[in-house]
Amino acid sequence: MSTVEQIEQTIKSNFTPDQRFTAQEIVKITKLSRSMVSGYLNQLFKQGSLDKENTRPTQFWLPDKEQVFNEIVGFDGSLAQIIEQCKAAVNYPPDGLPVIIRGNSGVGKSLLAKKIYQYAAAQRVIEPDAPFVTLNCADYANNPELLSSVLFGYVKGAFTGANNDKTGLLDAANGGYLFLDEVHNLTQENQEKLFLLIDQKKFHRLGEDEKWHQASIRLVLATTEDTKAALLATFRRRIPLEVTLPDFKDRTHHEKLQLVWYFFQKEAKQINTPLSVDAHFIEKLIEGSYEGNVGALQNKIKLSCAQAYSQQSSESMVYVPTTGLSEYFNISFRQSDRFNSLSEDKIAKILEQNFSVLSVEETVKHLNRFLTSIKPYCLTDDLGYKIILNNLQHGMDELSFYGLEFSDQNLNDISLLINLLSDYHQPVKINLDQRHLFKYFQIVNEILDLTHQSRADELLILFLIAYFKANLPIVTKRHALIIMHGKNSATSLASEANQLIGDYSFSSIDMPIQVKTQEIVKKVNEYVEQVDTKEGLILLVDMGSLEKMYTEIKDNVQGDFLILNNISTALALEVGFALKQNQPMEYFTKLDYSQFSVQSQYFEGIAQTQNIVISCMSGQGVAEKIQEIFTKFKSNNPVEILTLDYDKLQKLKNLHHQSTFKNTYCIIATSQITIPGVECINIERVVNGTQSLSCLNNLYSDQQLEQFTNELIKLFTIEGASSRLQFLNPDKVINEISEIITALENQYHVVFKNFIRVNLYLHLSSMIERILTGDTEDERVNTKGKEFNLFVKSSEIIFRPIKSKYNIKIPLREYEYVYQIIETQINN
Repeated sequence: MSTVEQIEQTIKSNFTPDQRFTAQEIVKITKLSRSMVSGYLNQLFKQGSLDKENTRPTQFWLPDKEQVFNEIVGFDGSLAQIIEQCKAAVNYPPDGLPVIIRGNSGVGKSLLAKKIYQYAAAQRVIEPDAPFVTLNCADYANNPELLSSVLFGYVKGAFTGANNDKTGLLDAANGGYLFLDEVHNLTQENQEKLFLLIDQKKFHRLGEDEKWHQASIRLVLATTEDTKAALLATFRRRIPLEVTLPDFKDRTHHEKLQLVWYFFQKEAKQINTPLSVDAHFIEKLIEGSYEGNVGALQNKIKLSCAQAYSQQSSESMVYVPTTGLSEYFNISFRQSDRFNSLSEDKIAKILEQNFSVLSVEETVKHLNRFLTSIKPYCLTDDLGYKIILNNLQHGMDELSFYGLEFSDQNLNDISLLINLLSDYHQPVKINLDQRHLFKYFQIVNEILDLTHQSRADELLILFLIAYFKANLPIVTKRHALIIMHGKNSATSLASEANQLIGDYSFSSIDMPIQVKTQEIVKKVNEYVEQVDTKEGLILLVDMGSLEKMYTEIKDNVQGDFLILNNISTALALEVGFALKQNQPMEYFTKLDYSQFSVQSQYFEGIAQTQNIVISCMSGQGVAEKIQEIFTKFKSNNPVEILTLDYDKLQKLKNLHHQSTFKNTYCIIATSQITIPGVECINIERVVNGTQSLSCLNNLYSDQQLEQFTNELIKLFTIEGASSRLQFLNPDKVINEISEIITALENQYHVVFKNFIRVNLYLHLSSMIERILTGDTEDERVNTKGKEFNLFVKSSEIIFRPIKSKYNIKIPLREYEYVYQIIETQINN
C-alpha cells in the first residue's frame, strides 16, 4: 500500500463523511511533516477522494458518495425523483445509460449534468480523474460540418483547410462523460453517428469511411426543445432516461428562498464581505417571474450586490439594497446550512407516528406532540422561518380584524408549521368541511396571503386550522354579517367590534355608495353559500329595504334569519357580546332595540322549507347516520332533512311558539317526546314494530318506507352490536347476518316482524363472537320435535357461509336460540 493510500485509510478510520479536518490534525495522527501531509491531501483531492474548501486553514473532508447531488437546491424536494433516476442511470451496468435533460434556459441543466459526472466519479464507475467534456451545439448551429469536425475529429484533406489529422471531443471524452448542450442543433447525420457510438462504441472521423475508432463514453444531453419534434426517433430511442427540470416559478416556496440565499452567499464570498439583505427585497425576488429562470435570478442578485458594493465598499457589511431598509437578514460568505428542514419522507413518518386519521379533531388532539416532533428540525435561524415570522409580525393590523390575540409563541408556532409544511405535497386524504370551518378558513387564508403561500397544500391548511382550534379557538358559533356603504365602512366597524369583543363575531362586506339592493342581496347570498347557517344568521346593514332583502335571502338560510338596519358601533357591540355568549336566537328577537333606532325583520322557525327533524339522545353522529339513510330515498315533494341536538329540541319544546315547527312534517327521536300539533315518531318503537312511518306517506311510497324501516333497524342493530362486540367488525357481520335472515324468510315463506328481525341481528352477531372466543354452552337442548329437527337440518345449509368464513361449528344450543326467536311466526 502506497503512502497516499495509507493516508486515505487513516482519514477514513478517524473521520466520517462530510466531517471536516485540517492538515494539522492529520499531522498529529500520522506524525508526518506538514508539507508531506499537505501534498498527500492535495493529491487525494485531485483524484476525487477528498473535497476541500479554501478557508484559513484549508478544510478537507471525505465526500459522501450519496451526497453529491445535495448541493442542488431541491434534491430532496421537487427534484428528488429526477435525481434518483439519474443515480440509476449512472449505476446501470456495464457503462451506465445516456441521459437527456429537458428544460427552459436557466433551469440548471448544466449543473445537473456536472453532478451526474461527479456522482459517477464518487461511485467509482469511472476513474476519479475521468474527463468531463462539454460542447454547446448551438455555437455551431449554422455550420453543421464544423460541428462534426469538432465532435468527431477529422483527417487531413477532409475539407479545405484540413492540413493535418485532428482528434475531436469524442477522443477527449474517452473514459468519461461528454455533455452536449442544446443538442437539438445536431443534424440528423450527426445524430445517426452518435447513436452508432452509443450502440457499438465506435465512430468515424470526418473524411474517413472505413477506419473505425473506439471510445467508451457516457453521454449527457440537454435541450430546451421538445425532443419528439427536435430529435430523430431512432436517436431518441437510444436514450432511456429523459428528465425535465422545472422553471423557477414552479419551484416550491422553500426552494426559491434557498436559491436566493445561495446566490447571495456566493456574492458575499466573492466580495469577502457579509451582506445584509432587506426582507422585502428577498420576497420580491422570490415572487418574481424570470424569463431566464435561475440564471436570470442569479444575474439580478449579482447586479444588486455590485451596485450596493460600489457605494459601500469601505464598510464592514454591505447593505442590499441601500435604501428603504426595514427588516433585514445577515448573510455570511462562509458556508452554513440554514435550510435543515425535514424531508418529505421524515414528515410522512412523523405523521404516521402521530395520527391515525388526518381530521381536524385528530390533529387537534395530537397537535402538541406533533409540534414537539418537528421542532428539532425547524431551526429558528432558518431564513425561511424568519421571513415568515417577519411577515406575520408586520401583518398584525390585518390579523387584528378577527379579534384574536396572537402571542409571540403563537406566531412562532404558526411560522414553524408554514416553513415546514408549505412544501410538503405528498398526497394525503383529508376531509375539510369549508362551510363548517368557514371562520377558520378566513383566518388561515389571511395568514397564507401575508406569508405569500400562494400554493398552500390542504395539509398545511388542516394543521393551521387545527392549531387555531387548539390554541386560539373562535367562541362565537353563529354567523353574523355587517354590510355598509363606503370603501371600508363595514370592515372598519367589524374589525373594531371584533377587537373589543375579543372574538371573531362579525364578517363584513363593503359596498359602493351607489349600489342597488339587488346587488347587496347577491353578495349576501354568495356569503350564505359559504357558511353553515343551521344555527341561524344575523345581518346588520346601514340602509336598504329590509323586506326585499329578507324575501330574497331567507330561502337560502337554513336556520333562523334576523335583519337589523341602522347599524352602529353600539348596536354591533350589543349583538356581538351576545353572539360570543352563544345566546339562542330567541334572545336576539326579544332584545329592546328602541335605543338604537333600528328596524328588524325576523323569521322564526326550524327552517324556511318543509322539513323532517331528526334528534338522538345518543349523539349527533347517530342522527347524521339516520339523515344519510333518508337522503338515499327521493321524496315526492321537496323536503329538507335536518338534525337537531336533543337538548336544543327540548329547549324549543319548552319555548314552543306556534311558528317554530310550522314547516315540520314530523320529528324522529330516539326517545319519547310530545310536542302539541307535531307528529313525533319514537325510533325505538319503530324498531320494535309498535309504531310506523305512515305519517310520511305523502312524501314517500310504501315500498320506500319499508326499505327505510329495514335500514333503520339495521342501523340500530349495528349501533347495538358495536357496543357489544370486542373483536369482530360489526358492519361486516351485520351484512352477513342480513343474508341469513333473508334465507330463513325464504325457507319459511314469511317476512319477519321488526322485533324478530332486531332480536336476530343482536343474537347472531353476539353468537359468532361467543363461538370464536369459546364462550358457548353445552349441546343440551330443551326443544324437541320434528319441526325443530327440520329447522336444524336446513340451518346447517343456511349458516354454511358464516361457518366457512369464520371456521366455526355452531352448537345445537345456538340453533335452539334462533329457533325460539322465530318460532312464533313460522308456526302460525
